[in-house]
Amino acid sequence: MKNAVILTGHGQIASGIYSSVKMIAGEFENIRICEFKEGENYEKLDEKLEKAYEDLKAYDNIVVLADIGGGTPFNRAVLSLSKYDKISFVSGVNFEMLYYALTSEIADLDLYIKDIIDHAKASVFRFE
Repeated sequence: MKNAVILTGHGQIASGIYSSVKMIAGEFENIRICEFKEGENYEKLDEKLEKAYEDLKAYDNIVVLADIGGGTPFNRAVLSLSKYDKISFVSGVNFEMLYYALTSEIADLDLYIKDIIDHAKASVFRFE
């Protein structure tokens, strides 16, 4: 696979969403989970994010998916990892976004990000 994911968020949202993906699609090697737990300091989260990046840096692209744009996990990811090439940051993670981020073979980073956001948006609808 060309692409990898660092999934981050408050509490256990990251591992929770990934557990749903695993239930339907199985395990993936191209993901690392970085949870920001209650009482944890920024430095600990930064360490987890850096370790996740190191584990995945052989991939062509890495996307950081976070629960809330502007939240601590998103902000710390940007501060810790934006110095690297071929990395992008997206907030508002949902099941569809994560699944497509993990399975996409799109090599161009901008097209890859557009594709996962488009799939995430399409998964949100009102039934009438």
